[in-house]
Amino acid sequence: MSRPSRVDHGLVDFDDKDDLRRAVALFRLLVLGDAAEDELPRGERSRRIALRAAETFTTLTGEQRTFTERTVWAYWSDYKRDRLAGLLPALRPDKGVAKAITPDLLAAAIAHRREIPSRSTETLIDILEKQKLVQKGQLKRSTLDRHLDLAGASRRRLKTLGDKRFIRMLFERPNEFWLGDYHEAPILFDPAAERFKTVHLSAFIDHFSKLVTHGQWYRNERIATLEDCLKKAMLKRGVPDKIYVDLGAVYRSHDFAFALDHFHIKHPRSKPYAKEAHGGIERFNRTTVEQFEPEARAAKISDLDQLNRAYEAWLEQRYHLRPHEATGQPPLDRFAANDFTPKYPDPVDVQDVFRVRGKRKVHSKTSTVEVEGIFFVVETFLRGRWVTVYFDPHRLEDVLIYLHGKRVQRALPQQPNEHPLPRPERPVASPPSFDYLGALRAEYDLRLVSEARKLSLSEWTPSDDFSLPAFLDLCASMLGKDLSPYERDDLTRGFQTVGPFSETTSRLALEHGLRLRGRGLHVSVYTHYLKVFHLAALKALSNM
Repeated sequence: MSRPSRVDHGLVDFDDKDDLRRAVALFRLLVLGDAAEDELPRGERSRRIALRAAETFTTLTGEQRTFTERTVWAYWSDYKRDRLAGLLPALRPDKGVAKAITPDLLAAAIAHRREIPSRSTETLIDILEKQKLVQKGQLKRSTLDRHLDLAGASRRRLKTLGDKRFIRMLFERPNEFWLGDYHEAPILFDPAAERFKTVHLSAFIDHFSKLVTHGQWYRNERIATLEDCLKKAMLKRGVPDKIYVDLGAVYRSHDFAFALDHFHIKHPRSKPYAKEAHGGIERFNRTTVEQFEPEARAAKISDLDQLNRAYEAWLEQRYHLRPHEATGQPPLDRFAANDFTPKYPDPVDVQDVFRVRGKRKVHSKTSTVEVEGIFFVVETFLRGRWVTVYFDPHRLEDVLIYLHGKRVQRALPQQPNEHPLPRPERPVASPPSFDYLGALRAEYDLRLVSEARKLSLSEWTPSDDFSLPAFLDLCASMLGKDLSPYERDDLTRGFQTVGPFSETTSRLALEHGLRLRGRGLHVSVYTHYLKVFHLAALKALSNM
């Protein structure tokens, strides 16, 4: 737990949500500004802190105030010790302060504020007192500010914006600056209703190369899908220095801000209605609208996974290989600069950090918590208690259990007595006269094989010495982990239906997949590489 701050507004009550404490921590980081940078010349930090102390800030309640150098130094000390977690305000017992705001009084205050949006809260209180609507000294400014903000009538939310000034942003290398955005489109076909459903594309683009580090269609625009997209982007392309997003609700999530801080990723945000840095990703979204979406609607794709496979083929085979109008180079070539090596994160660390959190009550008899319909077994001493559960909704293999802000355990699913009923098969829409997206996928698969290093045809031939157990051991060794039961089943099906594979082609396929896509992905990604390389080998042997 972080120590109490010297600023009174930093302390919150036990009954307040964690989001309020995180909002205070992010505000304190805003007060620090550029004084929070890790390495500064001697005397530079003191100069920057003095400048920050001379500035005026708008607090969470809309108040304009300044902070002393001593307070800013205290914030920097807390941030240096434990980064954003060190800026979290300390908890204190509820003081039970009585509320002095009635609906009629709040309505009168809102009416006076809307008459003159710049009217201060102190003036509002003075007017209400003179109208005999409240006794003098009974209504506090902080109380009225909080209620006005919840009602959308705070000066911060009614503020009029000034003129915008646009700049051109230039960078010297990949992964220096990423752009993030959501785009929605009705392209997922629903055969039952004979109409298209709207799905959401979450994408991150590298500003230097215009390469899409990862883009994927989801059913919603929530923190879980945002973190899933960013997690895959970092595993494939490395950790960026900065990520720039707009003021959408999902990007203002405290969980997202703390996850970026964990990987030392700076998080600049655009000002309201000022999106000069967003031009790159908005141009990419328009390219998606013009080139991919018409083909997807014509194909009437009804399965989200199939839609994402088609989108991956279009992205890798079309967009990344065509010269970009802003750079004159294909994004893939520009990103693969000779003097640049991405900084890849630890896959286990990424999986743990990018998790959604939620409150759950442990079952008093079975000692389990339920997440997305799956029961996870926790320690027996937690029975009947409320815990915080961190989970990945796209990969419910385990969850992390926290109690009072401290990690207790990694919980695993409870083994059921019976297997669940299989899901009904989804109908497949009739393809158009020419399968354009399928042709792109075929070209992409052919490029995967052609980019691999050349081997003699004898090395592609399966051998009796390379059995299924040896194949599974090879996969576990190259993927760097123990295979789970479902991963062994997926690889076994591939070996028995398309294979048997040879040891050489298996090593080459996995080596190529890990180089292009990275570690920590779903096993089906690597199984696809195994199948593509094996079928290419069989085709080459048949043509001898």
